[in-house]
Parts: sequence; structure tokens; C-alpha cells
Amino acid sequence: MPSFETIKLSDAPQAPKKVSKIAEQMISALSGLKKDEVLKLTADEGKSLRGLKTSVGRISSNANIKVTSWDDGTSLYVQKV
Repeated sequence: MPSFETIKLSDAPQAPKKVSKIAEQMISALSGLKKDEVLKLTADEGKSLRGLKTSVGRISSNANIKVTSWDDGTSLYVQKV
């Protein structure tokens, strides 16, 4: 039978954040970028570049990866800072 113990939240390890498959792929791609490389992303049909930029910002921020991004109207470009 398992033993039970009540402890303070501050004494427990932090719960892992669930990461989607797409976020995992994005983190992997961003982590592998070199200083002279840029990640080019194209939004899915019906999706906006603004939404894509927001997603990239959230994913990179949660992974503690600093990036800068810009677009040309059809694609989003992301560079690791």
C-alpha cells in the first residue's frame, strides 16, 4: 500500500508543462538555429501571419529562447537572438 504525506506546495517539484507536438517541433527548430540562420515559416491556409507570430512568441518565451521576427506579407522569419 502506498504511503501518504501532505507537504507544502513550495516543497513539491514543479509540474511539467504539457507541450504540443507542434510546439515541440518549433522548440527543436529554434534551438538548432545558428547565428547566421533564419527560420522561415508559412501560415497554414486560413491562418494569419499575426497568429503565427503570436504562437512563435509564446512558444519561444515558454522555452526561454529569445527571438526576433518579421514578415514579408507571406512568410514569417524568425531569428534567435
